[in-house]
Amino acid sequence: MKWGIMGAANIAKKALIPAMQRAEGAEVVAIASLSGKEKEIAETFAIPNTYESYEALLADSEIEAVYIPLPNHLHKEWTIKAADAGKHVLCEKPAALNKSDVEEMIQACEDNGVFFLEAFMYQFHPQHNRVKQLIEEGAIGEVAQIRASFSFLFDRSNYNIRLDKEKGGGSLWDVGCYGVHSALNVMGEKVVDVKVTKKVDPNYGVDTTAAATLLLESGVIVQVDSSFDATMRNEYEVIGAEGVIKVHNAYRPDKEDHQGEITLLSSNGEQTIIEEGDQYKLQVETFMKAVQQGGSLKAYHEATLQYLEVMEQLVN
Repeated sequence: MKWGIMGAANIAKKALIPAMQRAEGAEVVAIASLSGKEKEIAETFAIPNTYESYEALLADSEIEAVYIPLPNHLHKEWTIKAADAGKHVLCEKPAALNKSDVEEMIQACEDNGVFFLEAFMYQFHPQHNRVKQLIEEGAIGEVAQIRASFSFLFDRSNYNIRLDKEKGGGSLWDVGCYGVHSALNVMGEKVVDVKVTKKVDPNYGVDTTAAATLLLESGVIVQVDSSFDATMRNEYEVIGAEGVIKVHNAYRPDKEDHQGEITLLSSNGEQTIIEEGDQYKLQVETFMKAVQQGGSLKAYHEATLQYLEVMEQLVN
């Protein structure tokens, strides 16, 4: 599959373009940027074609699919334009800043006969299916609670898009969404109540630390915290009546040699489980497989719409 990259974001340079070059059957043939960085990136990754506008990239008939790592508030516009141009779309998370926009994006792709997928890469790592398997096997008994944390500290002395309210800034949109998505992914349930406490930066008007509590339909309580003010953490734990499952590198196992580490604490003692998987590469290959073999991505769409419905309540 021949790919075009729409934007010069760090996530494209550091993660997605290298993953596409590792993926079987993927070829990055073009990149477009409005910042003038496209030629430098193209040289780094041996990408043959560069464009100074997204429209020009979408007009390239060689390109079959595009990856969109643009700022959050631009995802809807360029997904729909890409779909209208007949390109399959892998769009960086969050797919959009509200559920209704994503519904329009999915519909536009369906109307144009192209595939759409939100690039929520963490879910493609096999460790999460292992967690679900442990729960289903009764390894920790009936689940009572889930706790998820994702935080990191960064320099806020200069402009950072994560602090731009109009562009979907804030810790909840940037990293809190992982905790929400992963809890719903693990449990497969609907949320019936939402509460949130936020520390809002007076200069930027976005949350820099937040703590959310979700009540699932079964009575399971989910606690999610996110922060730009705390040290790096990316983990969750599932607490049951008879034990605990701890996922230590829940969202960025790629920083740990692609290794997911799970600790199972139960009546049988403590067990360490290692699951390996190249989550960015697996994401690209899952998407291409669906396109090329006529598969369905509906389950991923439903997960996107479900967590965004919760996120809207948390950020507004």
